[in-house]
Amino acid sequence: MADFAQFGLAPCGAAPNERHMEWYARERTAFLHFGVNTFTDREWGDGTESEALFAPTELDCRQWARVLKEGGFTAAILTAKHHDGFCLWHTQTTTHHCGNSPARVDVVRAFCDACREFGLKPGVYISPWDRFHSAWGTDGYNDVFAAQLTELMTRYGEIYECWWDGAGSTEARYDWARWASIVRQNQPRCILFGCLGAAEHVDVRWVGNEEGRAGDPCWATIEPETIETEICADLNSGKWGGSRFIPAETNTSIRPGWFWHESQNDRVRSPEDLVSCWFRSAGRNSVLLLNLPPDRRGLLHEADAASVRQWNALLSRMFSRDLARSAAVTADAPLHPACAPENLLLPDGDRFYASATLTPTIILTFPAHVTFDCFSVQEVIELGHRVHTFALDVLENGNWRTVTQRSCIGFRRCQRIAPVTAAAVRLRILDSAAPPVLRRFALYDTNGIGQTTSVPLPGELKTRVLPEERGIALELEGILPFNTVSFAATGAVTIEIFNGTRYEPLCTVTTSPVTFPTVTGSYRLRLLGTIDPDSIRVSLQGFRGCSIF
Repeated sequence: MADFAQFGLAPCGAAPNERHMEWYARERTAFLHFGVNTFTDREWGDGTESEALFAPTELDCRQWARVLKEGGFTAAILTAKHHDGFCLWHTQTTTHHCGNSPARVDVVRAFCDACREFGLKPGVYISPWDRFHSAWGTDGYNDVFAAQLTELMTRYGEIYECWWDGAGSTEARYDWARWASIVRQNQPRCILFGCLGAAEHVDVRWVGNEEGRAGDPCWATIEPETIETEICADLNSGKWGGSRFIPAETNTSIRPGWFWHESQNDRVRSPEDLVSCWFRSAGRNSVLLLNLPPDRRGLLHEADAASVRQWNALLSRMFSRDLARSAAVTADAPLHPACAPENLLLPDGDRFYASATLTPTIILTFPAHVTFDCFSVQEVIELGHRVHTFALDVLENGNWRTVTQRSCIGFRRCQRIAPVTAAAVRLRILDSAAPPVLRRFALYDTNGIGQTTSVPLPGELKTRVLPEERGIALELEGILPFNTVSFAATGAVTIEIFNGTRYEPLCTVTTSPVTFPTVTGSYRLRLLGTIDPDSIRVSLQGFRGCSIF
């Protein structure tokens, strides 16, 4: 680890801890949604499902780990308990667990063992909302959840991430401090993901959508109140100068749904679309959390496995040759000879360029013209966010031209641009809170590798109608875009969209159909009013073809 103190360098504002740095280095983590929903064809169970439903015929966690390793993942998180309350480990806190199912096996143990065998870091998702346990909603449930956490944090070796979903929990009275202390005491290196009332205790935050899109910018700093109140736009962007360092984790699924559905076997995201997703997450100072749901056999489906393998191969090809390595580099006023700009071209993570000025300019001059369409630049984020705004320029026919200007570098800013051929490249820091300290500056010619392709989308979407006291909830097959709802109703109808943890009002209308800006990151909506449930239709209109996501 670099010794920053010898150069008089100290963090500027809120800065990451060691857990954050390990998390950033993962780059991409796998999410594995598996449970009774896999066998009911639903996204949310209601807690009434029989343990007998959980009956995978070829359960093989080693196959999961092997596929993930081949897909370039370094860590994986398993849904140890989803909202239905079914536990994938042999717990003493409930009868609703895999030990009482035909599978018998402790899935969490098999998963953790397989991860370690293949060099992956295991993590667990455990939903605070529990639709099975009779104690949920009472103070006594805090003891139940504490016991479940203790089992998971003490039985299965080192756990690298504990994921608390906020769905169903906006009004619950949880003992977040007690639960967090269980994680910290038993797993001190474990990243804690959470939202709502857990804000004071978490290491990383939700990105504000489930479509795999970090903000641009996506600051790692934020105010805890934003997490507590769950303002999605602010979660997506973070806050320059925020009081806490809580970076965004960007979650999405390789399929429209979080759980496996046979009807979606031909709707798996393409390797090219996953490349775009990587740029929108890991390329924007975040970490990608990509869901691959095991099927009813207990295996990762062949289509999912093929896509992530090809995705990893595309990324490897794209970043195989750093064109900047051939350049001569100069920069304004290095802080110290050991912090020279030449360090920006080295793969050694402990070497860096530190400027003595707030707005330095770094110039790469090439022995011959180079063509590139992608750049990557990294701050030494251990010292906090220093750079606010930067510009990338190219020298063409003796003149400098700006090709992009952005805010936020953070751990990594990796961005594709239109192909350009230049004799020199210039990185200008336009605004910073402290003299910048940069770790790496790289250029790549991807030659169009991984450009997103288009696929057709159905007009009308399949929905599951769920009557509620004040109206009708609709569950889609997964995260699918829609912009039109039609229905037959008496009086006014309010349409609400589920944002990942709660419903947000969209509009109140008295006529049908209703058309609105396309919703791209939700899998549930709710219509409040007196509505004929058989009349409701949800669709995407005006598109002949686009990306599934």
